[in-house]
Amino acid sequence: ICLLVSAVCRPLPVTFHRAFDMVHDPLVALETLISLGFERVLTSGCDSSALEGLSLIKRLAEQAKGRIVVVPGGGITERNLQRILEGSTASEFHCSARSARDSGMKFRNPNVAMGASFSAPEYSVKVADVAKVRTLNAIAKNIL
Repeated sequence: ICLLVSAVCRPLPVTFHRAFDMVHDPLVALETLISLGFERVLTSGCDSSALEGLSLIKRLAEQAKGRIVVVPGGGITERNLQRILEGSTASEFHCSARSARDSGMKFRNPNVAMGASFSAPEYSVKVADVAKVRTLNAIAKNIL
């Protein structure tokens, strides 16, 4: 399937997403992605966040030797971006840079919760935050 996706998308560059983080052997999987012609792989280093998977991200980037771009992603914020870029030697990164905003919903029923107690509130939405994007770009420009 990956070969088909890669072929269909040509000549556009193709990035393999964080499904990579579910592989049994990331070092072997990286070689497979390279052989299939992927240009990037988005990864949290097979851990819950890029910061926690930092050592594997660095190892993958070293193994890649420029044949594929290893892009850290997962839990990247203004508080940890510098450490992730410096610790991984990455030249790119991926993050949502989102903030919660009040939804535009007018009617609100305070008696009903539609999800578990740890889920996002019903009357809130996550949106890209321009200020966060600018801050993250400034941090990256100082490192890269």
